[in-house]
Amino acid sequence: MPWVCLYVAWEKRRLERMTGRLSTRERRWYWRARGEEVREFGLCGELVLWRWLLVINGRDWYGRRVCLVLARDALHADDWRRLQVALRYSR
Repeated sequence: MPWVCLYVAWEKRRLERMTGRLSTRERRWYWRARGEEVREFGLCGELVLWRWLLVINGRDWYGRRVCLVLARDALHADDWRRLQVALRYSR
């Protein structure tokens, strides 16, 4: 039973690191995870732009992978539409 508590604590910590702020300015993309500094990244690979799901693949300038998965209920409706438009025209 103690291993279950350890797993729950580890999973909670992992999920907390996944939350953050996505922003764009002058055709540049930025990601800031909770408790970390802002990372600029470039889009690479495929983008998934479905009505209910967005998957953004990128790499920051250090070569580290950035993969953001967003469900429609993660944003307000206006922000969701703006993000989809920005991603469609960012390539």
